[in-house]
Amino acid sequence: MNIYEKAVAGMALQNHDADVIQQSATDIGVWVNVWSHDLQDTHTFRIHDEEVTWWAEYYDEQQNEKQ
Repeated sequence: MNIYEKAVAGMALQNHDADVIQQSATDIGVWVNVWSHDLQDTHTFRIHDEEVTWWAEYYDEQQNEKQ
């Protein structure tokens, strides 16, 4: 798994809906889907690289605890 896939997997452990989206050969990122109860609509936004790193490390920590 790469860092982006690990970030998505880490977010899934906390019930967040996220996807890895590659917009070009050099532009890859993690996008999160958020439901707004007030607006009755879904909003999608890209998380920063620092957050991708944090969620990937969180995923690794959770996997290490299972061992």
